[in-house]
Amino acid sequence: MSMNISGLGNTYNGINTNSKQYKALKEKGRLSGIMQNEAMMSAEERLIYETFGGRDTIIKNLMKQFDSDGDLLNANGVAGMDVTGKGTSWQQLTSVSEEYRQKMFDNVKREFIKENGISNGDTTKRSDIFKDYQLSVSKDKRLSGTWTLEQYEGQYRAAMYAAVKSANPNWKPGQKFDTSILDNVKRESVESTLVKNGNRLVRNSIDVSV
Repeated sequence: MSMNISGLGNTYNGINTNSKQYKALKEKGRLSGIMQNEAMMSAEERLIYETFGGRDTIIKNLMKQFDSDGDLLNANGVAGMDVTGKGTSWQQLTSVSEEYRQKMFDNVKREFIKENGISNGDTTKRSDIFKDYQLSVSKDKRLSGTWTLEQYEGQYRAAMYAAVKSANPNWKPGQKFDTSILDNVKRESVESTLVKNGNRLVRNSIDVSV
């Protein structure tokens, strides 16, 4: 397939090979993978491949997976969330703004009531809050910040569960309950019971009335 370089800026067919997106593809072995796939194509497959833009189209689409700094974007289009090669080093507690802690608390409470205490992955809006939070901080803080916000989220839900169970010991998730039970469950009261335990937030109280 033609890979003729034309013009200045080291580009071919509109692709800037000096861009960080292109270099990221090369460093991650994506380009060699493309060529390996091409080598395995039959004449008919190559004809179809060329008809739909061939290598240039593949490269352009793959470049869209990286931001202008060459950092991989996640499924929500946010960079700085790639944990490849980082082990668990990103699982650290850090400061998360009150604004986003409150947004997460409000969402947990709203969904806890709507779903009667069951986590519904099909209807939850939690990913929207995480995305907004991630975009509100610098890329180097996104992983640890998201980890921390997840810790708060889990404790908010646990406090609501404990409050309902305290009022009605026979209640089980999925069953309706008196939502007024949660009127006294406030973000501030939940957070006042939390302490750090390694890289996690845990409750330092058995009080379920919060």
